[in-house]
Amino acid sequence: MVEGIFVDPQQISDMKRSLGRGLAGWRRRRGLTQDDVARRVHSTRSTVANVESGRQVVDRVFWVQCDSLLQASGELITGYDEYRFLEVRHKEEKAEAARQARWGAVLDHQAIVEASAADRGQDRHTSLVSAVSGPANGLRRDRRSTSSAEVGFPAVMDEVGGLRRSLHEALSMGAVTAAGLDEWERIVAHHGRATRDHSTGTLLREIAGDLGELTELIGRSPSASALRRLTGMAAQMSGLMCLVLCRIDDRTAASQWARTARLAAVEADDPVTRSWVLAQEAHVYYYSADFRETVNLARHAQDVAGPEASVGTVLAAAIEARALAAMGKREETRAALGHAEGLLSRLEGDSLSASAFGYNEAQLRFHEGNAYTRLRVVDAALAAQDRALELCSPGDYTDWALTRLDRAICLTRMGQASDAVESLAETIGSLDGAKRQGIIAERARIALDGLPPTQRSSSTARDLRAALADVR
Repeated sequence: MVEGIFVDPQQISDMKRSLGRGLAGWRRRRGLTQDDVARRVHSTRSTVANVESGRQVVDRVFWVQCDSLLQASGELITGYDEYRFLEVRHKEEKAEAARQARWGAVLDHQAIVEASAADRGQDRHTSLVSAVSGPANGLRRDRRSTSSAEVGFPAVMDEVGGLRRSLHEALSMGAVTAAGLDEWERIVAHHGRATRDHSTGTLLREIAGDLGELTELIGRSPSASALRRLTGMAAQMSGLMCLVLCRIDDRTAASQWARTARLAAVEADDPVTRSWVLAQEAHVYYYSADFRETVNLARHAQDVAGPEASVGTVLAAAIEARALAAMGKREETRAALGHAEGLLSRLEGDSLSASAFGYNEAQLRFHEGNAYTRLRVVDAALAAQDRALELCSPGDYTDWALTRLDRAICLTRMGQASDAVESLAETIGSLDGAKRQGIIAERARIALDGLPPTQRSSSTARDLRAALADVR
């Protein structure tokens, strides 16, 4: 039992004021006003003023940006991290003290009962609630206190990693609950649609927040049918996390979430979801330039789903074609694209929706255009790109941008480098900083590197490089 609160609230207030004084000191040292700082870190003058006076702390993204802007050598970030650690610890101690005061005797009795049940082998799921509820609750608490700043993701990545480990552990232990299953399926479907037009920063926070709650639910299942449904949803949500992390080019975290998604799909005994998860994992290997493993995973994704066409099998066939094209295997690429075309013709209903859980002609034409761009078959690439851009919805910025960047590469190969530069400038200029990140920024750099020397050294190309210089 907790005997008292170990973190002094006054200590937290003192740290807030110290943080603010540190920011003000570095700002003055660099000769900047509060307005200058606010403008450059995408905040407001009143926020900067409140932080400097100790009335406000805001999130870690703000401190990372200020530390970089003011060249504080990590001092501001370290100060924030120490403050946040102390604040979280203080809240946990208060919650634990209140919980023990109210429920201590009951919980002590419950622990004895659960230990006895475990010794008798009666319920292998009992301990799961305590294993997952802490990290999940911690993520939700931080989620409420984190702003929607979209420049970089350090404020949530550590928590996302911890959440993945908690979910993975929960799934490994096999316990699942039935609670609001229909509503949860609607939530999962919403996140799938949001992947088409939401920025990666927004997606990361929203999916992580709901995964925290789903992780808690997985700890309290009374029925096998509920277990199967919720575990399938966990596979889908973990696959979405893999997709988002792949977009921002965090390959290690994306691979970890792919493994957790695969585990969940196997536990759910759902070959269709398993195929889709494997296709998402194949994307991670594709963007890591491990094309052989991409092909292996893509073919495995098609095999596990059986003879029926599904979103996973079409997506896997398309990513297989892109990897084969990167390996220079022209005939095999065409065969894989033909197979994807045939599978797509057999999809219907929600499987054709504009969602991470759907696949339609717009997506196939994007993948086809990328494959032919890789093969340097310019005419076929341009035809596929034209159709992809015709079908692509205005908000689907990832496929739209990547298609146009492939088109710029093709224009360069056709000797139309000035048109390529103009297309690059229009594409990158239409995206804000949050939407330029990851695989889009990397593809833009490849397109710029492919320009002939004259165009590469033009003022427009230099401006584009500058715009991408600080993009992850």
